[in-house]
Amino acid sequence: MSPTTPGALWSLSDMRARARPLIVLGVLIGLTIGLAAAAFDGARRTDSALGRLRDKTSASDAALFATQVELLDPDWTTLVHRPEVERLARWGLAFGNVDGREGDLFFVPMDGVWLQEIDRPIVISGRMFDPRVADEAVLSDDASKVLGLGVGDTIPFTAMAADGTFDAPASGPALDVRVVGIVHTALSYVFTGGAFLSPGFVTQFGDDAFIAENAVVRLHRGADEMAALRRDVNVDVGNGVPVLDFRVTGRRVTATTDVEGAMLRLLATIVSLAGLGFLGQALARSASTIGTDVGPLRAFGMTRRQLVGAALRPHLLTTGVSVAFTAVTVVVASRWFPVGLAAGVDPDRGIQVGVAVLIAATVIAALLTLGVAAFGSWRATRSAVGRDVPRGAWLARWNVARSVPLRMGARMAFEGGGSPRRASAWPALVGAAAAVTGVVAIITVNHGLTDALAHPEVAGVAWDASIIPHQDDISLAGGISANLVDSVVARPGVAAVSSIGRVVTEIGELGVPVYTVIEPPTGAAVELVTLSGRAPRNDDEIELGPSTARDLGVDIGDTVHLADAGNARVVGLGLFPADVHSQFDEGAWVSPKRWRGLSAIAVDADSNAAVEMLVAVRFTEHDDLEAQIGALQADFGSSTDFVTPVEQPYELANLRNVRTLPTLLAVFLAVLGSLAVGHALFSSVYRRRRDFAVLQSLGVTRTGVRGMIATYATVVALAGLVLGVPIGLIAGRAGWQAITDRVPLTFRSPLTALAVVLVVPIAVITVNAIAVIPARRAAKLKPALVLRSE
Repeated sequence: MSPTTPGALWSLSDMRARARPLIVLGVLIGLTIGLAAAAFDGARRTDSALGRLRDKTSASDAALFATQVELLDPDWTTLVHRPEVERLARWGLAFGNVDGREGDLFFVPMDGVWLQEIDRPIVISGRMFDPRVADEAVLSDDASKVLGLGVGDTIPFTAMAADGTFDAPASGPALDVRVVGIVHTALSYVFTGGAFLSPGFVTQFGDDAFIAENAVVRLHRGADEMAALRRDVNVDVGNGVPVLDFRVTGRRVTATTDVEGAMLRLLATIVSLAGLGFLGQALARSASTIGTDVGPLRAFGMTRRQLVGAALRPHLLTTGVSVAFTAVTVVVASRWFPVGLAAGVDPDRGIQVGVAVLIAATVIAALLTLGVAAFGSWRATRSAVGRDVPRGAWLARWNVARSVPLRMGARMAFEGGGSPRRASAWPALVGAAAAVTGVVAIITVNHGLTDALAHPEVAGVAWDASIIPHQDDISLAGGISANLVDSVVARPGVAAVSSIGRVVTEIGELGVPVYTVIEPPTGAAVELVTLSGRAPRNDDEIELGPSTARDLGVDIGDTVHLADAGNARVVGLGLFPADVHSQFDEGAWVSPKRWRGLSAIAVDADSNAAVEMLVAVRFTEHDDLEAQIGALQADFGSSTDFVTPVEQPYELANLRNVRTLPTLLAVFLAVLGSLAVGHALFSSVYRRRRDFAVLQSLGVTRTGVRGMIATYATVVALAGLVLGVPIGLIAGRAGWQAITDRVPLTFRSPLTALAVVLVVPIAVITVNAIAVIPARRAAKLKPALVLRSE
């Protein structure tokens, strides 16, 4: 027989006999690589979800709120021609009685640009409104869910009269607005969703209804286009007109999708490593079966390369199946991604696979399958000299009478294989350490999320409820009525109270909401959140939001110019109440006297509608805020305009919904770690059955064998804990730091003893529970039968 003849080592009948396990192995490899690739691609789509939605809808870059400085008829003509402005679209707020709710509103285009050329929404159901018809509207998808309205429903609407006032019932044009479509728009995520009325309403009723006009702008791409826009709006439209940067407010989405994307990448990595660990071992073992025939085949003259080639040929079937199932899995699984918030934002949800991802996944499947099979066969066909461990030699190192179960179990936990009778424990050690690391890191991040949600002051929410007084109870000189403030202070369960004033005014060349805190005569005071430095104490001091300070190019110790022609020294950076016009890291805090002077300028400009005041209330207990706010409404609702809970910033509210994914991932990690340990235990029992038989022959009892397996499992768990707990704590802290920097939130250490108190005993108990079955199998071995078969 020539040396090349045995190249067809397995006959057709052999191939048929081996085809099923080879195909199953290929299917599992394809599913693993395909799921990992789909998760990686899902992370990519998660990162780009908002950007793709903005591109698809020709989204605007900023909103200009002329109404915030009481410009009711703004002139945009000069601003339109500024070099940074690509396109400007006018939109308005049509106030009135909407389905019985006084003071509610519709968004309405003031021209043929907004919602048609800029911020053009994606129609989910129905159609877009007819711009010539006055009584048609579309709802954003989130507004449709909140209001419980769909295509075909009507909304009774009575507009506020052109000469009406906000405190009087709406008395303008009345009509039944028909919902003709549900739309998906980026505005829901970076600004606000809602009901969008046809521009035909402005055409037909513009002279009779009060419509507050603002604008959105799409900018040319450049380094400082937003800074230029802020300066030019201040000059061309009006002093202090606020500019809301939608690329900044996009963090309402990206702060959450960053976490979702990171979780998907972690999931893909875990699936990849788990597949490489479990399936890689199985594939290498399958290819290494040729090692049992190396001696005879070498005697026939086959070279090592020929032996490896012969072992690889059957695994071409595995490779083909793995490639096919990888492609199918990538395509099918793509419809499951993105997840969470990104799934709602994504404008292209469904089966969406990049050609590059598909090609890369299939190439990796082919190379890994062939590579691992080649490695297994190459290793199995190496020279036999010096690689076989004499049977029983490892036992000679131990005194059977000296704690054999404990010492042998510990030794098994750190063996690296090396012979057909030894199963490497490294996959179990790596799996346990990886699982502990991931679970501890996720617990740490989740603790940070839970802590932030329980302490919303990290996002500038410094009180629990706001009381909006009647206009008659407010004066610039005296603030809010002392009787009202004193009544709130005296109420049981109230921890702190302050009067908070807000006015939009000019700082430098920016329109900025400026706040002040007026402390009550008695009792504790609510204060705004200070991140660094301190709160303003004197009239020439100011605290700025980090974003405002960045826009002004100043830091603590610098000086800014205010609208009253005076300067103020920056003494701190802090967070402020968020609203639709500004973020919680935008704003300024000045002394009450300085604030009254700035407010007087705003009042002199037009009316005191630009000045807002409220009573901020913080409760002693936070277990049942809803009930406490309800009681406050019952006590003060009739004597004030309204009592309302403080809204949490979108960034914080969205993070509330992201906690499910880390929890699921932690469970997945724990299961994979358990599988890794279980696989190692069962493999050890199977491969070492002769060794266990020898030990029992030397006097080790069944209890001793079970103790050996239990020791093996416990040592693996403890090694995983020693490595995983500190690494997980460090990784979790770094992950939470990245989230707080991104949002941004005030950083509070997420490290918790819970991560250690729970993980340590659970890990030890779990691995010992897993060890029960393999320990029983090892103890029930019949030494005579095992040794006779050997």
